[in-house]
Amino acid sequence: MPIVDALAAVHRAAADAVLPDPELQLDEWSEQHVIVPKGSAFSGPYRISHTPPARRLLQALSPSHPAKRIVAKVASQMLKTQVFICAALGWIACAPANIIALEPNKTVTQRLSNRLEEAIRACGDAAARVAAPRSRDKRNTIEDKQFDGGHLYILTAGSDANLAEVPARYLFCDEINREGWVTNAREGDRVKLALARLTSYADISKAYIVSSPTDQGASAITDWFEKGTQEHYHVPCPHCGHLHELLIEHFRWAMSDDHDGVERAWFVCPECGCEIDEHHKSTLLPDEAMGGQARWVATSAGDGETVSVTLSAFYAPLGHITWKSLAKEYVEAKDARERGDHTAMQVFVNTRLALDYDPSEITSTAQALHQRAQAEALPPRIVPDRGLVLTAYADTQHDRLEVSIEAWGPGMEHWTIDHQILWGSPTDEPAAPGSVWQRWEEIRRTPYAHASGALIRISAWGQDSGGGATQDVYNFAARHEHAGFLATKGANQPNRPIIAGKPTRQDINWQGERVPDGVSLWQLGADTAKDWLANRLRLVDGPGAAHWHSGLALDHFEQLLAERPQMVPVAGRQVRRWIKPAGARNEVLDIAVGNLALAHYLGLHRWSTQDWQRLRDNLIPRDTPDLFASADAGEASTQERPTTQPATPPATPLETPPIPTPPPAADPIRLPAPLPATSHAAPQPARRIYSHGIYRG
Repeated sequence: MPIVDALAAVHRAAADAVLPDPELQLDEWSEQHVIVPKGSAFSGPYRISHTPPARRLLQALSPSHPAKRIVAKVASQMLKTQVFICAALGWIACAPANIIALEPNKTVTQRLSNRLEEAIRACGDAAARVAAPRSRDKRNTIEDKQFDGGHLYILTAGSDANLAEVPARYLFCDEINREGWVTNAREGDRVKLALARLTSYADISKAYIVSSPTDQGASAITDWFEKGTQEHYHVPCPHCGHLHELLIEHFRWAMSDDHDGVERAWFVCPECGCEIDEHHKSTLLPDEAMGGQARWVATSAGDGETVSVTLSAFYAPLGHITWKSLAKEYVEAKDARERGDHTAMQVFVNTRLALDYDPSEITSTAQALHQRAQAEALPPRIVPDRGLVLTAYADTQHDRLEVSIEAWGPGMEHWTIDHQILWGSPTDEPAAPGSVWQRWEEIRRTPYAHASGALIRISAWGQDSGGGATQDVYNFAARHEHAGFLATKGANQPNRPIIAGKPTRQDINWQGERVPDGVSLWQLGADTAKDWLANRLRLVDGPGAAHWHSGLALDHFEQLLAERPQMVPVAGRQVRRWIKPAGARNEVLDIAVGNLALAHYLGLHRWSTQDWQRLRDNLIPRDTPDLFASADAGEASTQERPTTQPATPPATPLETPPIPTPPPAADPIRLPAPLPATSHAAPQPARRIYSHGIYRG
């Protein structure tokens, strides 16, 4: 090439480089160039008519739109990955620059990479710019796809290294409420760290932030949504034309007459009251650009830089999840909530309605629980008829021990039958007369009267090793491990089991002597246990239900409900924790956690109705009505509860029944033999005493 021609080429290239990007409207461009690969719900040429609400997002993601951040707080499988793929292909083809896509974990990263690879191959304009997949030069890999003008990085959000150094013009933050975003962060908020990668591009950058929400007050996507325009998709009533949002309060369904299922589901127009069936979606969803009337309606001016939208699964296109299926999920979630399991309802609210779930829905007020205890009128220190195994747990304070005794029955239904405050310092000499340790041991040795007249001893007892008396608790545990005593320590970490499968060993010093093997210290998953307890507080009977004797004061229930789950920063990362407000007391909640852990230590959560029945057969006189015969496995009976007053013992000793064989506790737990009864609580000869479900004479 002559020098003159070469110089002209350089000048042309320089001139082209400073020209602005060609006008790119991603909604129009996507319909012209994007092919959805086979295996997707709607394979073939991309059409906004399948998902009309996507138009607003693609327009805002177009380079010429002034918005810097586009936030989508939406239901699962709605307006997330496909919108990003369309945008990424358009950016690569028409406005190339570095793109960073951040996913919560490796699995999703690889899945997105595969989808992008297929989409690039099917899009001629983008394929011409992206390097061919080759292993030698590493120009097109799972995590890095090089193209003319930049790189497309597909990375995990949990690594700080992935958020450092690389500048980008475009950013995709996917499912920011998932664990990969809210853990492993050492430098602060993960989304803000990611947004810092856009600094070099200032006013021409684009960030697409998407997720389904989580708990109220702990949902990152909600925080970003509230910074923006907070737009909702309004659709016209096919009968009166009234524009409105499809909300759960306007949702209706009918149950089938011949089977327990949903037969039909529909919406009711809030203006005219007419029914809107799902087949009306063909006229409901199209926007004005398609000849319809639907539109996004902003409810906030926002910060001037953020467009934010929300959309529920009710707007899913025909061929996706149906209103009937959503009604079925909702009915099942409501039924589970009535049984005390809020998990399904939380999933439905988050992933179908795209709403935050209010954690307060899984609890009751202290006043309501107190009134419920008064209404049940259970006498203190009497084991109700359905209670068959006793646990006792103590919370350690500097001037006292607080102890609760709980009875456990089928399905982990439980009753607080006694709560005692043992005043005195835990650092006092254990052998001193009247020390808290002597009184604590005496509680353990005292049998409780069952409503049937039998006497039941405590099967497992334990104590928190904190409270400034750790060494004293260890010393006490060393002397009483053979009697089923557990020294415990709370472990507030995600997904901890309610009690560890094995204890750790703690060296102790007692009277100057070193114990090589130490004492067993059991780790408790306190947050997991608090979730379990809170999810069942609304239950009034049956599996998991909690009951309290009528003598407990309102303060007892205020302590039980003192904490609330929140997302808090821990070592630079956001972690869900149960938090106690400043000045509040929570001893009762800690004791309830301890007793639940002891029940798991005994393996009661794995017992079937038959296991409980064998224990009852060994405990209750044979002429007592059988309460469990009609119950399903693991469920409590629905028969009327008998009197809770102890029955008069028979005149002659009963014949010793066969020893039941309840399921063993988790290995390596072995249920210890009970201590002999103290003189002040010697059982009457005609009564039977049970510990760990085993007849003791």
